[in-house]
Amino acid sequence: MDYQKFLEEKRKLSEESSSEEREAVMRRGLELVVASVGEHGVRIHDMMKKTLVSCSEETAEVTLAYEVEEWELNPNGVMHGGLIGTAIDTACGMVTRYMSENLLASTVSLNVDYLRPVSGGDRLLVTAKLVRLGGHVANLRAEARRESDGEPAALATAVFYLPDAGGKT
Repeated sequence: MDYQKFLEEKRKLSEESSSEEREAVMRRGLELVVASVGEHGVRIHDMMKKTLVSCSEETAEVTLAYEVEEWELNPNGVMHGGLIGTAIDTACGMVTRYMSENLLASTVSLNVDYLRPVSGGDRLLVTAKLVRLGGHVANLRAEARRESDGEPAALATAVFYLPDAGGKT
C-alpha cells in the first residue's frame, strides 16, 4: 500500500472543507490501509482480521474492530495479550501517520494495562486517540473493549517518534 496516495488526497483539502469532507477522505484512506498487505509480505497485523469502524480528523480518533479468531487464542482460550497490544499499536500508528502526515512515525513506547479477557468469537474494538502532536513526538491514548458487552479489555498509552522527512526509522 502506498500511503502517499491517501495523504495526497488529504493535502488537497482546503481550510474551508467541511468536517464531513475531511472525514470522508480520512475514511477512504484508512480503509485502503486496513485492506492492504505490506510491501514486505504478510505481517502479523495483516493476519489479524480488522475493519475500520469509525474515524474523525476533528477528534483525531480511529476505531478498528478485530475479529477474535482461533489462532489468536492463548492456552486459556482467550485472545493473546501480545495480539491485543498489536491491535492497539496498529490503531495508534494509523491515526498518528494520518494526522502527522509522517509515514516514518514509529512506536517509542506502548504501555498496556490488561483489564479483562477477550474470548474467541468476540470482536475487539480498539479506539486510538491522538492526544498531542509535537514536532517529533506524538502522544496517544487507546482503549480496547469487548464488543459483546462493551467492557474495557485494555487501556493503553503510546508515544510515537516522528523523524524528519528525510530521516530513517
